[in-house]
Amino acid sequence: MNIRLTVLVLSLFFPLIGCVVQEEIIPGGGTKPTKGIEEGASKRTLLVYMIASNLGDDLKNNLELISSVTTKENLNGGHLLVYYSENKEKASLFEIKPDEDGIPAQSVIRNYEGQSAVSKETMRNVINEVVTLYPADSYGMLLSSHASAWMPAGYHTMLRAFGEENGRWLEIDDLAEAIPDNLFDFLLFDACSMGAIECVYELKDKANYIVASPSEVLTVGFPYQTILPRLFTKEADLANVAKDFYEFFKTYTYPVGNISVTATKELDGLAAITKEILRGNEEAVLSLDISDIQVLSYLPKSPVVLVDFADMIKRLATEEQYRRFEKALEKAVLYPYSTKQIFTTGSGGYYDVATFSGLSVYPLRSNYTELNNWYRNRLRWYQAVF
Repeated sequence: MNIRLTVLVLSLFFPLIGCVVQEEIIPGGGTKPTKGIEEGASKRTLLVYMIASNLGDDLKNNLELISSVTTKENLNGGHLLVYYSENKEKASLFEIKPDEDGIPAQSVIRNYEGQSAVSKETMRNVINEVVTLYPADSYGMLLSSHASAWMPAGYHTMLRAFGEENGRWLEIDDLAEAIPDNLFDFLLFDACSMGAIECVYELKDKANYIVASPSEVLTVGFPYQTILPRLFTKEADLANVAKDFYEFFKTYTYPVGNISVTATKELDGLAAITKEILRGNEEAVLSLDISDIQVLSYLPKSPVVLVDFADMIKRLATEEQYRRFEKALEKAVLYPYSTKQIFTTGSGGYYDVATFSGLSVYPLRSNYTELNNWYRNRLRWYQAVF
């Protein structure tokens, strides 16, 4: 989830958000223009999917930053669409583009009432509408809201994967169902803890690249005034999106944040070497002493700690296996950046970052039987590596 921290007296705690197009049906719903796009299709259509909940002021600030740099030059022939859900009773889909005087303006496409933004049907329908109305050579999607990695509904009221709307969330597998396969060039999460190996593997067929943080993201969010133009270059400049995020938080009032870019086509290779290390070795994971493994996320009121993926695997692999794991990880995880410390609301304190692979992982804990069963039965990552 995006986090908003309040100032405490103790210095230990600091506050940290007009053409006819041939279409092909995409598995999982939606359509994608074929190679025979006629004149009029844009270079890239970017969908920003925002679920405000109690982040309304922060997301509106983010929208202002986005609008401030939405120029004809920065759009580079593309379209910027925003689905903004204020609450479960009110949402809208609009385009941001410069008017005839070059001033960025919102053009409402559709208003919605009584529509849940955390319904997989809603998200799928919004994506389909955007693709139909704004055909493009390529597509990107930016998702902004609360998030808590892959945690399931029912485990705790604060732990439900992506999005938050009056106590309802999207499970990670429902999120995967909502997004068509092979449609997006990239998914970018302005949301906490979505840079987990379990999440990126669940979404690996949805986009070529996934940009996310394995830790909590402050409510100030991404530096949109610098990253937005990078999302409309011919090949989205995700390397500098990640670097901009890091440089922003490195010098921010509360310098805590990390980010990475995952190349999803490399995740099967990463899963293969991980399976070699973990196969038949679940008990070794369960018995790990995680007290000295790098913590990356510890969510509010949650007993579950998410740790650095590579730091955990290092404790279980032979030297030769770990060398091959590192090579596979280097191919899959691009541009990992982290500040020297992170803040976790679950523990209410800071953690030094001594090692950072760019992804987190859940080390199975023997005392969380119900959670472990959900993890085993619902997540593609578990099924791929154990």
